[in-house]
Amino acid sequence: MRKAITHKAMICVHGHVGLGKTFAVNAACRKLAPDATRWLQFAQAPNVAQIRAALWGALELPGPAPANTAHTCDEQIGQALAGDFHLLLLDEVQHLGPTALEYVRDLWDVNNKTVKSLTVVFVGSGNTRQKVLRLPPLHSRIHRWQQFSPLTPAEILTVIPHYHQLWKDADEDLLLWIDDCAGHGCFRSWANLTVIIQDALDDDPNLTLSKDLVRWAFSQIDPTTRFPGHIGTGH
Repeated sequence: MRKAITHKAMICVHGHVGLGKTFAVNAACRKLAPDATRWLQFAQAPNVAQIRAALWGALELPGPAPANTAHTCDEQIGQALAGDFHLLLLDEVQHLGPTALEYVRDLWDVNNKTVKSLTVVFVGSGNTRQKVLRLPPLHSRIHRWQQFSPLTPAEILTVIPHYHQLWKDADEDLLLWIDDCAGHGCFRSWANLTVIIQDALDDDPNLTLSKDLVRWAFSQIDPTTRFPGHIGTGH
């Protein structure tokens, strides 16, 4: 992310759902570009008019976006992007069609040829990478790719204790056992388990973090979801 900001580049973050892409990117943006990030998320297959309207709002341009004058709208959006540095964070990119993706690419192209004040971060699951690959002009401009994979056992021991106070002093064997039984390297599964267990501890001060409590938490979720690339710990 730091290099994307330095070079005013476009990057693509992709991988299966639930692996922590949005969490990680948002954390990086809050640290590196807290005032410059413009977060955009769309429903299924937004048209360019919807993207223009979303950009208009994110850039805090006055009044509603011009509905019938696309050129004027694009001109004002371009001028806004050409001012101070902006980071456009587009989440759920798997929902964007070719026209929408090319529209964003064109915004970046115009900016890159002049003031170079724009970074674009694409984040998505499913066929995000394939969608970009089908658009050679966009694909050739992606500066860096970051594919998210399930957390490895070593990463579980590094990441999870820092994620939440609940796991800070947890035994390593317990963390690996939880991941092997239900976490499967999926950050979203760990986040869900964390909320369930923390709620139980808050509701009953007599409880402590234990395998029995964790087993009960397993009963509240579907522990079977695994993603390609996950390596079990064997515990």
